[in-house]
Amino acid sequence: IVSSLLLSAHFLRRAEFLFVGMSLFPLLLLMIHQPWSARIIQIMLFLASLIWIRTTYILIRESFEMGHPFLKIVLIMGGVILFTFLSIFVFETKTMKKSYKLGPEK
Repeated sequence: IVSSLLLSAHFLRRAEFLFVGMSLFPLLLLMIHQPWSARIIQIMLFLASLIWIRTTYILIRESFEMGHPFLKIVLIMGGVILFTFLSIFVFETKTMKKSYKLGPEK
């Protein structure tokens, strides 16, 4: 949920409303407890991680060109990237596997 909200806020700041909607779409998929919905969310979280990596690169480059320090950018964005990427593995927990019918039936 937090990963989707962070990404949608990023796009909202730039008035990219189509991407805001796409960022919020996983929140709707959370209500569909099927394996395919969990896998789509995981793919979207992976893509969100890539978007954050690209954004970080752009921010660092701009900061470097202006001669500003960029350590804070690296630390903050590194945390955002890590949080978003690790969110993928929430669906690998025992509770989520059972709820979304993931893995072999026992």
